[in-house]
Amino acid sequence: MEAGDVDDSSHCSCRTIGRQTIDTLQWASPDEGALEGDRRALYFARKQAVSLYLSGATADTIKRLTSLGAKHAYRLIRERCLETHQDGRPYGWRGLVPWARLKHYRRRQKVHVDQFGGGAAGALQALLDAQPEFRQAFEACILASASGKRLVETKQSKRRHCAWLLDKLRGLGYEQRNEWPFNTSSFGYVSIGRYVDRVLSAKPRTLAAASGGPDLVSKLKTGDGTGRPVLKFMQRVEMDAHKLDGRFCVSLPLMGGGFQEKIVHRLWVIVILEVISRAVLGYYFSMRREVSKDDVLRALKRALGKWCVSPVSFCDKPYLPEAGLLSALGDNFVGLCWDETSVDGALAETCQHVREALRDTVGATLLDPKTSFSKRRSKDDRPFIEAFFRNLAGQGFQRLSNTTGAKPQDRKGRQPEEVALASRFQYEYAEEVLGVLIANYNATPHSGIGRSPAFTFHNRSMPDIA
Repeated sequence: MEAGDVDDSSHCSCRTIGRQTIDTLQWASPDEGALEGDRRALYFARKQAVSLYLSGATADTIKRLTSLGAKHAYRLIRERCLETHQDGRPYGWRGLVPWARLKHYRRRQKVHVDQFGGGAAGALQALLDAQPEFRQAFEACILASASGKRLVETKQSKRRHCAWLLDKLRGLGYEQRNEWPFNTSSFGYVSIGRYVDRVLSAKPRTLAAASGGPDLVSKLKTGDGTGRPVLKFMQRVEMDAHKLDGRFCVSLPLMGGGFQEKIVHRLWVIVILEVISRAVLGYYFSMRREVSKDDVLRALKRALGKWCVSPVSFCDKPYLPEAGLLSALGDNFVGLCWDETSVDGALAETCQHVREALRDTVGATLLDPKTSFSKRRSKDDRPFIEAFFRNLAGQGFQRLSNTTGAKPQDRKGRQPEEVALASRFQYEYAEEVLGVLIANYNATPHSGIGRSPAFTFHNRSMPDIA
């Protein structure tokens, strides 16, 4: 065994520490890959010394392999590894990280600020420890949020918290007696700011509300979706519907000849995206007010069928050389099926009617949002297709003058209806633009995988991807 290596074959200690047997498998580990240089070398030396000590190795062996003594290893276990972390568990291997403070500093002497502004370490903690009720009121002010029906001020800055604390201390006579923090040039702003951060960090929900608002709070319920296990290509697809941000028109023939343009307020695109390759398997362009089961079935049909190049009549952007849906790779990629279909709560009700079609034709199961990890209309439940829709809007229709924008305020100063009628931006034009954008997306290198989505598996044989 080389220096720096740890033998984990025997994880239960042969020695008792504090009259208890130690099981190192229950110990939490730090991010060892983030350690560098001397800090990394010392951490692994400590870890090996502790492991050797618990396995019953002699003091000479521990000294020879790690340059640390057996007494040093024992102290590391008693004073660091077995200390209780804020999460309620022992520090474990986390306690061996060099220069990591396990306990907050507690001041024991009276504060005397010198001429250089030093000598006030731990002054705020000592002040709050001396007055528990004042600490409770200050933390309540920091953690105030818009939960429930109480009227409170949210998203307060550190300066507001500092001002609140100073006002209270003035009322207690601290400024009159020239006590900390009024005897410092910064009035303790740095220390107060750090304490505010520590209090918020202990309450993730309140911290999310203070920094990101309701959207970030909802993210805590589902996560960002990227850590879910997907083991192989075509195991899971994400399907969702997206309303195009624009106004378009259709030409209606008149009895006496000619045409009349009528505004189309809603155009939907239903997209099926494969998770591993990020490739769009199929899509369908719908003019309905709401997405229907027929629209979903047509999207499934296009995903299983052969993609053919459509002629470009209106769009000024041509197809890229390797553009197309996944079926453009060849006949072996036509009719490829998948195992799981992930949808959100809004589309799930429509997809219940096509559950049998998914099972019988594709052989896929529908992941029910009510029983899986979904939250209705959560953007983090299907992160890949939501990112695709953002790129589709940003690179396409939101650049045109007939766009309504992604938000109501984006429409300010725009006249998308008048632009659509004057330019006769018709439904067929929008369908053609959408087809070119999606086909070119599949042929464009993706920042998340470093390759173009549809051609990630171009050189693989069918048994590897089936």
